Amino acid sequence: MKSTLSIHPQFEMSDWQQMDQFIAMTHGESHTLRNKPLFDWFFLRNENKNKANLIVAYEGNKLISLLGYMPTKFHWGNIEITGAWMAHWMTMEGYRFGIGALLMKKITEMFPVVAGQGASQMNQEIVTKMKFKFLEKIPKVVYIFNHEKIERFFNFKVENRIDCASAQSNVANEVTVINDENFNPSWDLYPSLKYGTLRNSDYLNYRYIDYPFFKYHIFIEGDSSSPVVLVARIADTSEGIRVARILEFFFPENESGKRSAVLLINKCLNLFEQLSCDYADFYCNLMAPISLLLEANFAEDALGDLPSLLDPIDMSRRFQNMELFVSSELKERYPNCENEFIVTRADGDQDRPNESYRSN
Repeated sequence: MKSTLSIHPQFEMSDWQQMDQFIAMTHGESHTLRNKPLFDWFFLRNENKNKANLIVAYEGNKLISLLGYMPTKFHWGNIEITGAWMAHWMTMEGYRFGIGALLMKKITEMFPVVAGQGASQMNQEIVTKMKFKFLEKIPKVVYIFNHEKIERFFNFKVENRIDCASAQSNVANEVTVINDENFNPSWDLYPSLKYGTLRNSDYLNYRYIDYPFFKYHIFIEGDSSSPVVLVARIADTSEGIRVARILEFFFPENESGKRSAVLLINKCLNLFEQLSCDYADFYCNLMAPISLLLEANFAEDALGDLPSLLDPIDMSRRFQNMELFVSSELKERYPNCENEFIVTRADGDQDRPNESYRSN
């Protein structure tokens, strides 16, 4: 590494043209981060909009590498902490021989919890050496509506399915505003969510209602102190496959909460079927919702037969992975926190526009 190397915890937006050219050079002219509103949504979350949340490395005045991050409130046992989800890692060709590890080390110095999804093979090697916890496959379940079409496209077949969606004729009502009147959960009713992204109203509003590109369908049922929540979006692929991608599904972990959750998922499945979806999917390492969905006639996609990447459909990466750093202090205070950390597809930067949102 040359002696003129410098690393900074944020990027000065006055240099946007340099950033735009850097993204084009490293990832192509059509990369979606060149779309300024999308870039801003990811990285301009602070009051000071002149500084973006990217750790940047320079050789002299030349931008050579970046690691984006999204400061995030995490529920951590009996406290709340601010950690970060990583989002996008880019390095100029010719400099990919150690700079990535320096940026990763920097972010672990900035936050006590750092997590990411969709790690490349190179990234996996780095985080393994840095003692990150690595989850190779986030569990995934799917519900098939159009069996013939899905079997023809992906050779994926589910036997002996009982149709529970059509048994529930009423359709769930969508929520357009999230506030204390419909969402003010007592988190002790959700014990499995004690380590992970704090899914409070601020998070849900920013993540889904304020998202500038996708239309999310948000369903909240039950009392505001004990709501059942399901969030999904409908993804239309260029191959003609329509997918209901479920991003959130959580509920009070008691008998009444489970009953309400079953009613809501049946209503949503009915809606997805009315919207001509070919299948629905949900990625999560939390057993409570996965078990309930399996009872509702979802099926495991353990081999990754249905696509993880939809825009466009790409079968080269069949599984969704997750990497997690926790400071030694937190691990000492909460010994099993790494194993109980919860992740869904919605966390981090993985549910984002790609091929269908070219830069302007």
